[in-house]
Amino acid sequence: MLLIGWVIGQVLAAAEREYYDPAAIQRELIALETRLEDGEIDEAEFERQEDLLLDRLEEAQQWANGTL
Repeated sequence: MLLIGWVIGQVLAAAEREYYDPAAIQRELIALETRLEDGEIDEAEFERQEDLLLDRLEEAQQWANGTL
C-alpha cells in the first residue's frame, strides 16, 4: 500500500510541475494566438482562454514561490 501512495505522489508532483511550468504556459499562449490568427477561434474565445492562461501563469509564479 505504501508503494501505491508513493507512486500517486510522484504522478501528482509531475502533473503539478507540468501544469505550473511557465514555458508550457507560454507555448499554450503562442498556440492560442496562432489559432486566432488562423481563424479557428474568434476574439471572444481568444480572450476567454487567454485570461485562463494568464491566471494560470500567475498561479505558477505563486506555486514556484511556495505561496500557493
